[in-house]
Amino acid sequence: MQRRRLIERGFVWVAAGSASYALVAGALVVVHWNRWLAGVDTGIFTQVVLNSFHGFRSAFENGSDFAVHFSPLLIVFYPLLALTHSGLALLLAQVVLIAAVPCALYALVRPHLDEALATRMGFIALLYPPLAAIGLGDFHILACLPLLIIGLLGAADRGRWGWFAVLAIAALGVREDVALELAVIGMIAGIVLLRAHRGIGTLFSDAQRRHEAGIAFVALGAGALGVCIAYFGFIQPANARYGWYPLLYYHYGARPRSGVVAQPPVAPPPNPAATPIGAALQRISYLIEAFVPLALLPLVTRWWLLALPGLIVVLASTAQSIRTMGTQYSLLWAPWPLIATALALIVVMSTAGERAAAQRASAAIALCVLFLIAFNPMHVGYYLRAPYRDLAAAQRALACVPPDASFATHDEWFTHVAGTRALANGDVVDGVEYLVYADDYNDATFEREIKPKLHAQIATGRWRVTCSEGAVKTYQRVR
Repeated sequence: MQRRRLIERGFVWVAAGSASYALVAGALVVVHWNRWLAGVDTGIFTQVVLNSFHGFRSAFENGSDFAVHFSPLLIVFYPLLALTHSGLALLLAQVVLIAAVPCALYALVRPHLDEALATRMGFIALLYPPLAAIGLGDFHILACLPLLIIGLLGAADRGRWGWFAVLAIAALGVREDVALELAVIGMIAGIVLLRAHRGIGTLFSDAQRRHEAGIAFVALGAGALGVCIAYFGFIQPANARYGWYPLLYYHYGARPRSGVVAQPPVAPPPNPAATPIGAALQRISYLIEAFVPLALLPLVTRWWLLALPGLIVVLASTAQSIRTMGTQYSLLWAPWPLIATALALIVVMSTAGERAAAQRASAAIALCVLFLIAFNPMHVGYYLRAPYRDLAAAQRALACVPPDASFATHDEWFTHVAGTRALANGDVVDGVEYLVYADDYNDATFEREIKPKLHAQIATGRWRVTCSEGAVKTYQRVR
């Protein structure tokens, strides 16, 4: 029966939609990469993954990534980068991970919904703006989370506890903030399941399955709590000379003292919203973009409450960039409203009939399309911006740096060469042997911070030009 479901016409339609999304997003990603415009995070993860067996280190972070995040699951991408040595492989892998979510959600709900409704649910997942936007962004390990969460719930629903354990271990290796969420979600969901006398929101109606699921989720929560204790108590302090860097995104009032977060590995986050009213309006807008595209269906069941830990992590931040829809942080909560929507359709179908459920699903599809058009979180303008005018000159200037030398260059150029240059760094002028910068590079951070410092050091004779390719120059450290 399961084999027949996988080739249903509805599944074929959902798979075709997912493939179309993957082709379009993949093409945009390739164009973006070939224009040397991929962001710095992709370059960092390229170095980290290639050093999976050497402490997950990167030159950009000047040490182990464990100082910033606990993401051992990155090791699964090592074979991909070992073959390609290119951050483009990570970007395309992320597209595939996001494109697979609609198919996974179809498989999750198909035993509980008819084919037509399950197909609609697949297209809701395909068009849901907070998820669809991620395929065009920089690579982040959080892209694995939606599939893992859907897989966990599917394994529990079918009583596949071996798979549940495997997926739980993988989920706990995504990131430490995910582990914090799963500690709360696992414990609460487990206790609710163990104490329930009926099914929970259309799932786990069988008493024995409900009891088994309760134990499994409690175990998940306990495991997540153990990961948090191990990371914050031992792993992070052993790998960092500073406090946990993400705390900088939650500074209320005065900035943290220098002793709290000293020598951060990357630039500080953007300034918080200019006014309290502006920040409040942005948070309200964020919630509207999270739930209205789903026609408020998640609120029909209590499953949407499992999105609260992730939403709190995002909305409590004082950094405006965290609360911007379309960034990686939406993945901390986005799987749960989709799951709640799917389960809400089951409730509506059983209480109001199949026609009412189909109408609600169609409304959600229409709203997703509307939000993609009117409030597009994909930030297409970012991908359509012009590349540097003379990339050939940049290539020649980078070729002037000896293969085994440490050097720094513009963040986007760093990302482009991170897979082949292990000692590459981005947007610094200290701690390296060579620099490759273009005076006319169009970047606010470079103009404001790097360029003045570079010119001041050149004036003191610290650097000398070894190659000059138009406005792009290669500098060697003199002293």
